[in-house]
Amino acid sequence: SNYAYFPVFFDEAVFGEDRDSVMARLAENEVCARKYFYPLVNEYTCYKDLETADVSKTPVAKHIADRVLTLPLYADLTAEDIDKICDIILK
Repeated sequence: SNYAYFPVFFDEAVFGEDRDSVMARLAENEVCARKYFYPLVNEYTCYKDLETADVSKTPVAKHIADRVLTLPLYADLTAEDIDKICDIILK
C-alpha cells in the first residue's frame, strides 16, 4: 500500500446509488474525489485501432472502472473531515 488513494467501489445494486451521483454530491460540498481507473487504458484514442481496445474483451475491468471512486486521503485530513465525507456519501 502506498496510502495515496482511498478507492471505494459503489455497487448500485447494494448501495442504491452509482459512483457518478456520489461524486457529484461530494463536489457540491467541495470534497474532491476522482474517478479511478477511468477511462480504461484500452479506451484511450491512441489505442483505438488495436484489437485489445475492444472494451467487451475486458468486461471486469470496465465494470470496476465504472464504479470506483477515490476519496480524499492525506496527512492533514482530520477526523471531522472524514465524518463530513462519510455523511455526504451516506445521504
